[in-house]
Amino acid sequence: MRALVLSGGADKGAYQVGVLKKWMYEDGVDYDILAGVSVGAINAAYLCQLPPGNPVEAWSVLRDLWSQVSNAKVRKNWFLFRELAALWKQSVYNSEPLQRWIKGGLDDRRIARSGKQLRIVAVSWDSGEAKTITEADSNIADWVIASSSFPVMLSPIRINNELWTDGGVRRVTPLGEAIKAGATEVDVIICSDPYAPDPYDSKGKAAIPSLALRAMDLMSDEIMRADLKICGLKNELAALSGKYRDVKIRVISPSSPLNTSITQDLDFSQSTITRMINVGYADACKMI
Repeated sequence: MRALVLSGGADKGAYQVGVLKKWMYEDGVDYDILAGVSVGAINAAYLCQLPPGNPVEAWSVLRDLWSQVSNAKVRKNWFLFRELAALWKQSVYNSEPLQRWIKGGLDDRRIARSGKQLRIVAVSWDSGEAKTITEADSNIADWVIASSSFPVMLSPIRINNELWTDGGVRRVTPLGEAIKAGATEVDVIICSDPYAPDPYDSKGKAAIPSLALRAMDLMSDEIMRADLKICGLKNELAALSGKYRDVKIRVISPSSPLNTSITQDLDFSQSTITRMINVGYADACKMI
C-alpha cells in the first residue's frame, strides 16, 4: 500500500501542490493512504474525496482549490486591533473565512466512500493529547479546521467541549499514522528542510507574533527530525526482527527556503502561491 504524508507549513502547502503535479499528474502515482497535519490535513482531505485510480483528477481538484486561495479566504483581523487582539482573543487573526471555506468543500460521505484511508492529527489545548482522525469519523471538516489552526495566529475550534488546534504541535509529519495504516511505501512532502541552517535576526522582534512564531518554527523542526529518525530506526529494526516491516520512504523538501521570514507564513496571495507551486514542481523534477 502506498501512502502520501503531507507536513504542515501554512501557505507553504502550495509547495506540496507543485510536487504532486509531477508525482500524481505527470507520473500517475496513486495513493491508498493520505495523511497530513495542518495545511497538509487540508490537502490530504481534499485528495481523499476521489476514489483510487484517478490521480490526475485528484491533483486537478487540489490545483483548483489553491488557484482560489487568497488572504481574504483564510483570515481577517479582529476589528481594527490586529496583533493586539491576541491579548484577549485566542488567536492573532480571525480565521472564520478559512473555516467556512473548508466546511463548504469537504464531504464526509465522499471521503468515507472513496476507498482511500485518511489520517489527520489535531491536538487538544485542554488535555494536550493528539487525536488521529480517520475516514470513518464524522464531522471531518471540523477536524481539518482544528488541525490547520496555526497556533497563536489562527482561531482554534471547539469540538465536543474541548478546544482543538494544529496537529503540528505534536506531529509535523504523521509518518507513524501512515505506517500503522498499512503503508509499505510512503512519499513524504515536507515544506521546509529541518536540517538546513536557520538563522534568525531577533533584533526588535516583539513577542507576538514574531517570537511566538519563531518558537513554533524551532519546535516544528525538532518534531520533524524525530519523526524521520524514528522511521529510519524502525527500518533498521525490520532487518533484525519480524516485529517491524521495512517501509520504502521517499522524502522531498524545498531546495531553498520558501519564505525569508517566518512572519510571511500566512501570505496566501496568488503571487506567493504560484511561486511555491513552481518551486515544488521544479524540485520534484530534479529527483531521480
